[in-house]
Amino acid sequence: MKPETPDHSRSPVHNDHASTPDEATESARHAKAQGADTGLRAAADRVGQWLAPLLQRLAQWLSPLLQRITNAPAVRRLRERVAPHVPETVKNASRLRPVQVAAGVAAVGVVGLIIGGVTGGDERDVEEAAVAAPMVEQKKADPPQTRAETKTEAPPAEDQAEEPAPLGPPVEGIDVSNHNGNIDWQKVAADNKKFTFVLASDGTDFTNPKYSEQYHGAKDAGLISGAYHFARPDDSDGATQANRFLDIIDYKNDGKTLPPVLDLEVDPNGGSCYGMSVDQMHQWTKSFNDTVKQRTGKDPIIYANPSFWKQCMGGTDTFSNHNLWLAAYEVDSPTVPTGFQDWDFWQYTDKGKVAGISGNTDINQYKEGFERLKQLAG
Repeated sequence: MKPETPDHSRSPVHNDHASTPDEATESARHAKAQGADTGLRAAADRVGQWLAPLLQRLAQWLSPLLQRITNAPAVRRLRERVAPHVPETVKNASRLRPVQVAAGVAAVGVVGLIIGGVTGGDERDVEEAAVAAPMVEQKKADPPQTRAETKTEAPPAEDQAEEPAPLGPPVEGIDVSNHNGNIDWQKVAADNKKFTFVLASDGTDFTNPKYSEQYHGAKDAGLISGAYHFARPDDSDGATQANRFLDIIDYKNDGKTLPPVLDLEVDPNGGSCYGMSVDQMHQWTKSFNDTVKQRTGKDPIIYANPSFWKQCMGGTDTFSNHNLWLAAYEVDSPTVPTGFQDWDFWQYTDKGKVAGISGNTDINQYKEGFERLKQLAG
């Protein structure tokens, strides 16, 4: 039925100044709902003003803790195991900060308690008031970013750490000097030797007369090759010997050349530390290494044995970021010197027999496989 219009007279049964019991009940309920609505809004405003600063402080306090939990190794491993089984739709869904979720739950609980006290009505009254009240969305300020969350400009691609190549079984190689004479490098390669180190210089006045022949012959046969310098700290400073070494070796960053090597051993003439203190040996080594890094962009590989590193270097960890070429004979597993986490190359014998070389030669093992060896030469 259409609503009544001014053109129609009202029925005598429904006069303008009276209402039926049903209408009175409905009016009372409506007035009560409006009161609940007003109470709800006022309570929500008061709670929001009181609760917002508290939640913000709570978020600031919890943020570093949550960040540490998120970055914990066990949590990262769990994420890596679970991630492949998570549907793409879930991965792409927006994520709520745990602090915001907790804060939201707390806020709803507090508001509910206050509303119950303000309205004092029955469940139906509160339900009707809640339906009638508009939903007001309050935008909370994000907590301050922790140091780990602070956005920084991405570094250039060449400065970013390269993903490690797949780990593989150890591979063998050799190291040679002028004492090994002429070498048939094709036979060496056929004997499954993947790399070589060639002596280039010794101190300030000796150069291997066969260096170029041996070094380029090995590269031409497909071996990954590197050059090493026998250090004599009592001859000159580290930078002087490094520059002389680099002028000889013809280093190229061509994907086939290992980083230059600093060969640190006791004084062949007396078995001592060249008359230098541990601190002086540190300074000499740093000077040599810094010069190599400046000219080639590579940290030198360090060759040493455990007794030298303890006696002459004091077991320092100053050079722990360098690859370690460790000399240890007649053992099943070499002892890693204090100051290094592990060895990379292991010279395990000086009496090896290799096709293409007459007499004995040094044989080495690279621990992490051929793909990572190639990456080291990259």
